[in-house]
Order: sequence, then C-alpha cells, then structure tokens
Amino acid sequence: MLEVRNLCAGYQGKEVLHRITASFAPGEITGILGPNGCGKSTLLKVIAGLQKPTSGQVLLDGQSLMELPPKKSARKIAYLPQSRNVPEISALRMVLHGRFCYLSYPRRYRAQDYEAARQALAWIGASDLADQSVSELSGGQRQKIYIAMALAQNADTILMDEPTTYLDIKNQLEVMEMAHRLAALGKAVVMVVHDLNAVLQHADHVFLLANGMVTAAGTPDQVFESGKLQQVFGVRVQALATPEGKQYYCLPI
Repeated sequence: MLEVRNLCAGYQGKEVLHRITASFAPGEITGILGPNGCGKSTLLKVIAGLQKPTSGQVLLDGQSLMELPPKKSARKIAYLPQSRNVPEISALRMVLHGRFCYLSYPRRYRAQDYEAARQALAWIGASDLADQSVSELSGGQRQKIYIAMALAQNADTILMDEPTTYLDIKNQLEVMEMAHRLAALGKAVVMVVHDLNAVLQHADHVFLLANGMVTAAGTPDQVFESGKLQQVFGVRVQALATPEGKQYYCLPI
C-alpha cells in the first residue's frame, strides 16, 4: 500500500502542496484532478522519490520512502512523466530501461531482462515494434512503449502524469483500457488527467486538488455529488446516464 501523510512540498522556498494525505490501493485506478498549477505533477514527483517533501511522509507498506535505497524504491514505483526526450533507440531497448533497477555492476542485461521486456511488449500488443526506433513511432505507440517499460519494471505502483496528452481519441481510450488491465494485475495505478469525463468514468477513486490541498476525495460519484468540481474549475459538470454507464460533460456557468 502506498500512502502520503501530511505531505508538504514546493520549489525554492515556495510551498506548493499543503498537508496532503492520501492512499493508493492496489488493484485500483486513482485519478488526480485539479486546475493548472495546483500541484498535481509535484505530488507525483514526490511520490516517485524524484523530489523531497519539505515535511510529511511517503510510505510504502508502512516504511518511509526516504529510508529505502533508490534501487529498491524503483522496484516498487514506476513513474511515467508528462514529457520526455525521445531517444534514438529501439522500442525493445527502451522497454529494457525498466529493468535497470534489477541490474548489479557491471550493468549488463541478462536473459531474464530481455524476456521480461519482450513479455511486456507482447502484453501491450506491440511485439512488432520491438526493432523500430522510438523516434519513428507515433505518439500513441510511444505511450504504449512507456507503459511496457513500466510493466517490465514490475513495480507495484505506476504513476502516470498526463498519459493521454496529445493523443487522438482512439489512443486515449487504449491508454485508459491499459490502465484497467494494469489494475487488474493488482497494481495501484495513479493518473493525473485533465479530462474530467475520462477520470470520472474510469477511476475507482478520485482526489481533487485546488491550491495545493485536497478539496474532495472519494469515488467518482462522491466527488461529482460534492459540487466541488464546479467550484474548482468554474464550470457546471453534468452527468448523463447511458447504456455504457455515466458520461460527464461540462457547461459554462
């Protein structure tokens, strides 16, 4: 179980997150919502161990993340940032990066690392991309490769910062479907997504951030019924019942 307790963090002396307390359950998708600049990406970076909190704790199975060696915490948490440089390497080599935390010196990939990478590519349905350069792939294909890298890392928690940004509708739906599949494997999937409908429709649990604080938390229905979405985003959020479940849409106030 991954938890944050009374977490505060910021940059250059300016606090961005204020006493955040949250937990992220295995086998569930947790959506983090909030307007630009509210601290969503900062929260993921602190959870991933890429940024130190100014106070509070990040706990993995009751143990402080700060007490774990980086290699051990990397085996527990995989982080997919919002943007990254696109390397001139093959997709298979990119997925192999997820195995780095399992290597000892000298860092040479073993047969089991190649097998884990190939299995991850097969799991996302991209075995045919193994030898293609990542730089030549479409945005949707790259996002699948990054998810395969996280899968090869075999982490219990997968953090995704805006995984559907710049993707077309088909690829957005495929990424959300993969998030469900990852959760079905027992992984805690934590996603920062700006698309209200996507989060409310697909997440099991939602945290709504505003001004660096948790304004609402609960199931999508609970957060929707709280009325906090309208206050935070300045729009009317409506729900429409369909045969496929509730669909959410926004209207100006």
